[in-house]
Amino acid sequence: MSKIILVGFMGSGKTTIGKKLATLLAIPFMDSDLEIERSTGMSIGEIFSIHGEAYFRNLERSFILSLPESGFVLATGGGMPCVSDNMSILNELGTTLYLQRSAKELAQRLKQAKNQRPLLEGLSESDLLQYIDTKLAEREEYYRMAHFILEREEQDPKIIHQYLQPQRNS
Repeated sequence: MSKIILVGFMGSGKTTIGKKLATLLAIPFMDSDLEIERSTGMSIGEIFSIHGEAYFRNLERSFILSLPESGFVLATGGGMPCVSDNMSILNELGTTLYLQRSAKELAQRLKQAKNQRPLLEGLSESDLLQYIDTKLAEREEYYRMAHFILEREEQDPKIIHQYLQPQRNS
């Protein structure tokens, strides 16, 4: 059964695309951030403010190490693949897809969601773009370890589904 893991920067569309892809494939969808919130009874913002980022990253690692054997589509947190050997673990668990977006597009998308993203609180528009540029440069090497790197125009669930089909020799 398929295990599809979506990686990419916050705001890249992992949750939205993941839900549609899971429906198309008729398998469960999971969002690592929502699952961590559910298991801890705290929001990601609360976890960050009370326990800090290192604690949260440990929760993420525990989560991926406890994923089921059955099929699923997983939207990871933006920083999850970039800690320790998490990206290698994700690659072993299933098919990883990097949803690549430009810093400018990410900034536009994240402007509306700043209050829901603990790492973005208090940033001006120019600081937001600077933050995304810097973080994206740091994280790109991990994201690029994904099995497939999908440009913006390839991020339709029906197109992604084609990538997941076994190649047949004619």
